Amino acid sequence: MITYLVLAGVFLGTLLLIVGAFAFVNRRRLADEAAIRSRLFGEAGPATQAAHIEIFKTSQRASSLAFLNSLLEGKNFTAVVQAELDRAGSSQTVGTFVLSVGVAAAALGYIGVRFVSPVFGAMMGAVGAVAPIMVLKVMQGKRYKKFEEQLPEGIDMLVNAMKAGYSLQAAMKFIGDELPQPLGPEFGRFYDEQRLGMDVRAALMNLQTRIDTLDVKMFVTALLIQRETGGNLAEIMTNLSTLMRERAGIRGQIDVLTAEPKMSAIVLTSLPLGLFVVINVMNPDYMQPLYNTGTGRFMLAYGVASLLVGFVILKKMGNIQI
Repeated sequence: MITYLVLAGVFLGTLLLIVGAFAFVNRRRLADEAAIRSRLFGEAGPATQAAHIEIFKTSQRASSLAFLNSLLEGKNFTAVVQAELDRAGSSQTVGTFVLSVGVAAAALGYIGVRFVSPVFGAMMGAVGAVAPIMVLKVMQGKRYKKFEEQLPEGIDMLVNAMKAGYSLQAAMKFIGDELPQPLGPEFGRFYDEQRLGMDVRAALMNLQTRIDTLDVKMFVTALLIQRETGGNLAEIMTNLSTLMRERAGIRGQIDVLTAEPKMSAIVLTSLPLGLFVVINVMNPDYMQPLYNTGTGRFMLAYGVASLLVGFVILKKMGNIQI
């Protein structure tokens, strides 16, 4: 009975910690999104406003399960998680993601308690709760990288379309229809938003929020400045496309030079963890002093903290921004 209470406490504590961390880290983004909605609904006509309300209701439906949807719908946490899912290009709902976090935490926590000890089960439960979030971040990184690879080509198509007589909005729709994921649908979404009445500036800022990379920020900034000050947009976009291709070439060279510290971070972190798991499985009694004594628990916590700090430092050494 005590084991199940420990598991339940670990799961609830981890879930509350994740909710609080998400809300704290993304508090500014939530405020910006609320301001955009307020501005949109204040400027749009009744028909457009009703259409936007319906769109937001559909996109904010947290789960197909009624009780879970009522629990999550309308919460700031739900908006943050939905934004993260959108950035990853994931079609799952917020409810599905929250359930996956809970199931992973409970499953790994139970395995740890069942075969090793309650302390190890708590650690495994925390790992299970973090694992879906890490997978989501990996998906976001892959999507961002793919978007940046497509963006120079998309800008070239944008320039050619405008030279052929298309407006900016029509050119964005053309690119949205022609290019695959993820750039095509994102440009198409920009066109749909401004067609429904959203200001072009707000629609561009939404694009930047969904694809939070330096290349997209340069693209959006160039468009916004040109709209304010005027100038030859085709020439600006051509120069920007050339700059992005040059940056991509430099990034490739940097990735080659920093591959060693990045791999070292993974290997040096995985070896102690792997050895710890193997010893726990082969000879659990040998590891009991780590769990049952104050000194052992302190050493265990210190070891985990040291691994995390070392991993972060090595990753930062190999993460060069240009």
